[in-house]
Amino acid sequence: MTVTSSCSEDPRVLFLSGLFDEWGSEFEERVCTELAVNYEAPVAGLDHNSCSEATSCPAHLEALRIDQTRRPRQLLDIKTTKEHGLEKITPEGHPDKSGSSSRPRAPWTRQCKHLGDFKYLGGSIECHSKAIEIDPDSHPGKLGFLSNRGISQHNRFERLGEVSDLDRAIEYRFQLVQLTPDGHAEKPVRLDGLGNSWLCRFERLGALGDLDLAIDCQSQAVGLTLDGHLDKPARLNNLGHSCLYRFERLGELGDLDLAIDCQSQAVVLTPDGHPDKPARLNNLGNSWLCRFEHLGELAGIDHAIGCLSQAVVLTPDGHPDKPAFLNNLGNSWLCRFERLGELDDLDHAIDCQSQAVRLTPEGHPDKPAFLNNLGHSWLCRFERLGAPGDLDLAIDCQSRALELTPDDHPDRPPHLNSLGISWKRRFERLGELADIDRAIDCQSRAAELTPDGHPDKPARLNNLGNSWLCRFERLGEFGDLDRAINCQSRAVELTPECHHDKSPYLNSLGISWKRRFERLGELADIDRAIDCQSRAAELTPDGHPDKPARLNNLGNSWLCRFERLGEFGDLDRAINCQSRAVELTPDGHPDHPCYLNDLGASWMQHFQHMGGLSGLKKACDAFRTGTHTAAFKPGLQMLCADNWAKTLKLLNCSPLEAYQAAFSSLPRIVWIRKTIEQRHKNLNRVNDLSTEAAAWAISTHHYDLALEWLEQGRSVVWAQALQLRDEFKDLLSAEPELAHKLYNIAFQLDTVGSIPTSKTPILEPIMSPLSRAQCHHQLARDWDALVARARTLPGFESFLLPLKSSELKRAATDGPIVIVNTHQTRWDALAILPQQEEIIHVPLTQFSQVKLGQLNEQIPLLMAQEGNPRNTQGSTCSTSEGIAKLPALLWSHIVKPVLGALSYLGNTEPDTLPHVTWCTTGSLSFLPLHAAGLYDGISPNTPDLVFSSYTPMLNTLLFHKTSSHHAGLLAVGPDSLPGQVNPASAFEGLKSLRKYSDIVECSYLEGNSATVSATLAGLAEHSWVHFACHSTWNYFNPSQSVFYLRDGALSLEEIARHQFQYKGLAFLSACQTAISSHYILDEATHMASGMLMAGYPSVVATWSSVAEDLSLVADTVYSELLEDGKMDHTQSGRALHKAVKVLREKVGDKQIWRWAPFVHIGV
Repeated sequence: MTVTSSCSEDPRVLFLSGLFDEWGSEFEERVCTELAVNYEAPVAGLDHNSCSEATSCPAHLEALRIDQTRRPRQLLDIKTTKEHGLEKITPEGHPDKSGSSSRPRAPWTRQCKHLGDFKYLGGSIECHSKAIEIDPDSHPGKLGFLSNRGISQHNRFERLGEVSDLDRAIEYRFQLVQLTPDGHAEKPVRLDGLGNSWLCRFERLGALGDLDLAIDCQSQAVGLTLDGHLDKPARLNNLGHSCLYRFERLGELGDLDLAIDCQSQAVVLTPDGHPDKPARLNNLGNSWLCRFEHLGELAGIDHAIGCLSQAVVLTPDGHPDKPAFLNNLGNSWLCRFERLGELDDLDHAIDCQSQAVRLTPEGHPDKPAFLNNLGHSWLCRFERLGAPGDLDLAIDCQSRALELTPDDHPDRPPHLNSLGISWKRRFERLGELADIDRAIDCQSRAAELTPDGHPDKPARLNNLGNSWLCRFERLGEFGDLDRAINCQSRAVELTPECHHDKSPYLNSLGISWKRRFERLGELADIDRAIDCQSRAAELTPDGHPDKPARLNNLGNSWLCRFERLGEFGDLDRAINCQSRAVELTPDGHPDHPCYLNDLGASWMQHFQHMGGLSGLKKACDAFRTGTHTAAFKPGLQMLCADNWAKTLKLLNCSPLEAYQAAFSSLPRIVWIRKTIEQRHKNLNRVNDLSTEAAAWAISTHHYDLALEWLEQGRSVVWAQALQLRDEFKDLLSAEPELAHKLYNIAFQLDTVGSIPTSKTPILEPIMSPLSRAQCHHQLARDWDALVARARTLPGFESFLLPLKSSELKRAATDGPIVIVNTHQTRWDALAILPQQEEIIHVPLTQFSQVKLGQLNEQIPLLMAQEGNPRNTQGSTCSTSEGIAKLPALLWSHIVKPVLGALSYLGNTEPDTLPHVTWCTTGSLSFLPLHAAGLYDGISPNTPDLVFSSYTPMLNTLLFHKTSSHHAGLLAVGPDSLPGQVNPASAFEGLKSLRKYSDIVECSYLEGNSATVSATLAGLAEHSWVHFACHSTWNYFNPSQSVFYLRDGALSLEEIARHQFQYKGLAFLSACQTAISSHYILDEATHMASGMLMAGYPSVVATWSSVAEDLSLVADTVYSELLEDGKMDHTQSGRALHKAVKVLREKVGDKQIWRWAPFVHIGV
C-alpha cells in the first residue's frame, strides 16, 4: 500500500504504517478469499467516485460490527464487520485512506477475531497505541487510529471477557466521537459504536448509568441518520434493543413502547433476504414477549411467536445466531403455555430450548442462560405432569447454568433464583428438608447479589420469604417465620404502589402475619395481616383471576380476629369478603370448594354466637354446594360433606346423603399421587369422619353401613397400597394404556388444583389462575370418562368403588372379627362371624372419652424400656399398680362385654380356644386388648379365653394369597452397629433357627453380610423372614421408619414398594415394631402393618423392648410352626399364643410388661 505524504511527517508513524502493511498483507493472504465472499456483495454497485457514497459506506459497514449480547433473550442483529469493505471502497486520496496506517489494519483485526490469533491482535493494539500517542489530535489519521484501537479492544473483550479491554474501547471510542465534528459523515456510526460499547459494559456489569449512556449515544445516532439511509434500520434496531433493556430494569412502559416502535421500523425498513432480517425479527419478537409478560395481552405473545418463528426459519443451520433465536422462540412458547395451559405449547418450548442448548458449544457465554431457560420449562412440565424425571432434569439444567455463570455476572442472581424455585418445588413434593435448605441458600444469594433499585429485587425477596415460610410450616421454628416476614416486608417496601406485583407481595406478607398470630396470639399481628390483605384485595382489579383468592384470605383473617375479640363487625366483614370470593369464582374452579367451605365456617360462627336458624341454613347451603361442585378436589369436597353432615344433624335432618357424598370422594383421594408424608397430614380428618359417620349409622341401626364406612376411612394410605397392588395392577394387565392415563391424570389434577394462591407469579413457573381453572375442569372430565370406560370392562364393573358389607364379611374365616369404634358421642363394637350375615352390635356403655384418656396414660408404662418396675428402685409398687389398671379397664369396659356377646366367657380349654381378631380405631389402636383381664387369681383373663390377633383393616385379610410352594426362611441379623446396643437376645433367636435347618431351608445374613441390597434380594427369594435388628419408628413420617442393617437403613416404604406376593410369616424381633404413630390416631402404619402391605400376611411383632425374652418366644413359635416342616403361617397366631403362655408361666401373669408386648397381626 502506498503511503502519501499527507499521512504524517513523523517518521515513526511512517515506520508503524509500514509495519502494519507487512503484518496486514500476511493476514490478507490468509483471509482474502473469505472476506471477498462476505463483503463483495454489500459494496457491489457503489460509486467509488461519489464522495458521499464513499463516506457513508464505511459508516454503514462500521455499524455492521456490533457485538452479540451475553443475554439470550436480546441479540443484536449485525454480525459482519466493516474493515475489509472499507479498504475496498474508500477512494484513493480520501483522508481516511491515505494519511494513516489505520485503515489497512482492518483485515488484520478481523483475522485476529476470526481465527483467534492473539499475537496479531496484540501487535495491532500496540501499534495503534503508539500511533495514537505520537499523532496530534488535529491530524486526520488520528481518527482512524482511535477507531481501529476501539474496535481491537472491543474484539479482545469479546474473546477474553476482560472488562479492562472494554473500558479502553469506550475510552478510545469516546475520544473518537469527541474529535469528530458535527456534520461529519461518520458521526452517527461512531456514536452508534460508542453506544454499543456502553451497552456491552452494562450487560457485563449491570450498571444503569452505562445503559443510559448507550441510549443517549444511539438516540443521537438515529437522529443524525437520514431516512432512507442504509444504516437507519441497524441503528433503530440497536436503540430499541437498549430501550428494552432499560424497561426490564426500570419497568417504565414508555421504554418498552419505544423499543417496539424502533424495532418495528427496523424490520419494515430491512428488505427480505437481507442477512440482518432474522436478527431484527428476533429482537422485535423479544420486545413483544416482554410486553405480554408485563401486560398480559394475548396478542402480544402471538406477535412474539410470529416474529421469532420467522427469525428461526430465515436463519440457516450452522449460523451462530440459530441457538439464540431458538431459545427465544422457546421462551415465547413457554409463556403461552403458562397463560393458556396447552401442553403442545410446552412441548414446543422444550424442543426449541433443547435445540438451542445442543447447538451452543461449551464455553459459549450464552450457554448458561439457555440451560437455565430449558430447566425452567422442565420444571413447568413436572408441575403439570408430575414426572419426577422432569424435576431432576430441571435441577440438572439450572445447576449446570449456575456453574457456568461467573460470580460477577449479572445473570448469576436470576440463575440462583430459578434453581432455588426448583429446590423448593422438590421439597413441596418429596418433603426432604435438605431441599428447602438448598432453596433458601440459592434464593438468599440471589437476593444479596441483586442491587437495590433492580426491578427483580422485590420478586427475589418475596420468593425467599415464601421459602422461609415453607420451612417454618415444616419445622415450626419461629426464626424462620421472622425471616419470612422480613423478606416479604422488604419486597413490599421496594415495590411502587402502582406496580402490578404489589398485590401478590402484600398477599404473601399478610399470610405470614396471620401465621404469626396463630402461633403467638398477638393481636397486632392479625391487624397487620388484615392491613396487608386489604391492600392486596384493593389493588387487584375486578376481573383479575387472583381477586377471589385475595378476598378469601382477607375474609379468613377477619374471622380469626372475630374468634379472638368477638366483635361481630369482624364476622360481618369475613362473611362479606368470603361471599364475594365465592361469587367471583365459577363452578368447576379448583378453589371453589375451598372458598365455600370457608364461607360455611363463618356462617357457622354466626349461628353459634347469634343464634337463629338463618346462619345455620346458610352454612348448610355453602357446605352442600362445596360438596357437589364440579371441581376435582376430593379432599376439600370430603371436608365440605363432613361439615354439611354436621349442620344437617343440627337441623334435625338425616346426614345420610352428606356422609355418602363424603365417602364417595375417598376413591378419588386414593389415586392422587401425593407423597406418603403429605397423605398422612390429612388422615386425622378422614379418621374423624369415619368414626363420626359410623357412630351415627350405629345409632340408627345401619350396622352394615357403619362397617363399610369404618373400612373406607381406616388406614387410607395402606388401603391405597392395596388398591394399587390389585385393582390398578389388574387394570394395568387388562388395559395398560387406560391404566397409565388414569394414573397420570390423577396426578395432574392434584398438581394443577393444589397450587397455593399466595405465591408470587414472578419467576414462579405456574400457569395463570384462569388457565389453571380451565385445565383443571378438562382434566376432571377426562378422569370421569376414563373411570366410566374402565367400568365397562369385564371384571371391572366395581372399579374404584368401595367394598360392600357382604364382601367385607368374608374376611371372617377363622373366627370372629371385632371392630371397635370410639367417638365422643358413643362407643360400640361390631362383630362379624364366619358364614353369618348378621352383624352383632355390642354397645360399650361404660366406656367414655375420659376413660379412653386414662387408658392411654398407661401405655407409656407398658412400653417404656426404663419403665420396667424391676429397674426402678423405690417405685415398684406404684408402677405395678399403674400397669395393672390398664388391662383391668380394658377388660371391664371393652373385652368382657364383647366376649360375653360372643358367648366366649365360659371356655378355658387351651387346645380349643377360639380365635378373635381385633380391629380397633382411634386411640384404641394402641391398647393391648389381647392382655385385658383382672389378674386377681380368680377371674379368667383374655388369654385364658381366646387367642388374639390384630388387623389394621379387613382388606388385609381378604387379599391374602397363599401358595403351595414355600421357598424357605431368611434370617437377618447385622450384629451391633455404631451407637447401638447389641440385641444379643435377638441374635439368640437366630441361633435357635439353626436346629430347623434339616426341616426347612434357612438362609442367614449375619454381620457384614446383612446389607440392604442383600436383604431385599433375600426377601424376594424366601417365603418367610426373621429380622433380628434394631429399628426406629418415624413419628413424623411413618413410611420412613427403618430397620438398621450393616450398610444402612431399610425403610418401610422401600419394603412395601416391592409388593412381594405369596409370602408367609415375618417375625420382627426388633424394638416397637407394632406401635403406631400418635400423630395419626387411626393409622396402623407401623413396621408390622408395613410388612402386611409388602405381602407378608402374617406378622409377629412387639410393642416395646423385650430383648431378654425374644429367644424363648421365637424358639417356641418356630417349634410349633416348623416341627412338621409344613411352614403354615396361618397358625402363627396360635403358635405365638402358646409361646406367650410359656413365658407367662415362667415370669407370672402380673408381669404384664414382659409378655403383653408380643402380638400377632394378620391371618
